[in-house]
Amino acid sequence: MGTSKVSSLVLHSLTEAIAQFSADNIDDFFKQFCKLVYIITHTEPKFGILNYQFQHLMQEIKKEVNKSKNQKNWKKIVLDTINIFHKEAKQERKQLLKSSEEIKVNKKTILIHDHSNTVLNVLKHLKRKKQEFHIIISEQDYEKTHDNIEQLHEEGISFEVVPSYMLSVMHDKIDMVFFGGLTLKDDMNFVMDPGTYGIISEFHSINIPVYMFMNTAKFSLWKSAPRGEIFTQTHKRKHVSKDITYNRIKCSHDRVPSYFFHKIITNEGVLSNEQLKTLFLVKLEDYGHLHTEECKKHI
Repeated sequence: MGTSKVSSLVLHSLTEAIAQFSADNIDDFFKQFCKLVYIITHTEPKFGILNYQFQHLMQEIKKEVNKSKNQKNWKKIVLDTINIFHKEAKQERKQLLKSSEEIKVNKKTILIHDHSNTVLNVLKHLKRKKQEFHIIISEQDYEKTHDNIEQLHEEGISFEVVPSYMLSVMHDKIDMVFFGGLTLKDDMNFVMDPGTYGIISEFHSINIPVYMFMNTAKFSLWKSAPRGEIFTQTHKRKHVSKDITYNRIKCSHDRVPSYFFHKIITNEGVLSNEQLKTLFLVKLEDYGHLHTEECKKHI
């Protein structure tokens, strides 16, 4: 499940919880809500989109409550504000799809590797816009690869599957590469699926354009630790036919420099690397302080 879907589920759950929440006044709600914000902002790995939404949500709720002449009606105000967030998120997704139309894909062959709902939605959107293109799926985890296959097949998009270790012999067949990501860090590195760094750097080195598709709400608007959000799992495995035991190591993510991407397609337009940096810094200044003074009083 992608981070956007996780965010949507969290907001839906929050709506249900608030509807059943019994409190005498808005201050009681803020005390509990600030504790929730604290948990979200201190849980590893951090979700940029959740941090962004909950900080923004706190600001908007306070603003709407202060504007209201009847603060006893606080629950309706909070639920209405969350509903506006749902609508804005839906509109942002539509805006990203609109931005994707600037990429000329007709009669092109596109490589995809990670399991990105954003990329899949872009491909479906472009197909419905009567663009004809062919997809090469770089094979990875069984479940992720087969979900890509199922969704492309259902949409009627032509595709073929190639093992990732054979991509070097496919260079002359590939016109462009599409990727999605989990977040963008303040060091201008995208956090992405494991294995993506090698593929992206490979195509960057031979000047085949690589495109990133990401909603700006996913940006991680805080100071990141070096190599943060990458976790390693070690599992004991046995050889299938011999008495051999070994450790199998799997990492959670790769970090990929933004300059590896030809363009970054967002809900705020198609950006160059320099434009991305400028936009990130603006958002960092606007939304970078996750703990409001209101929350600091309650934690």
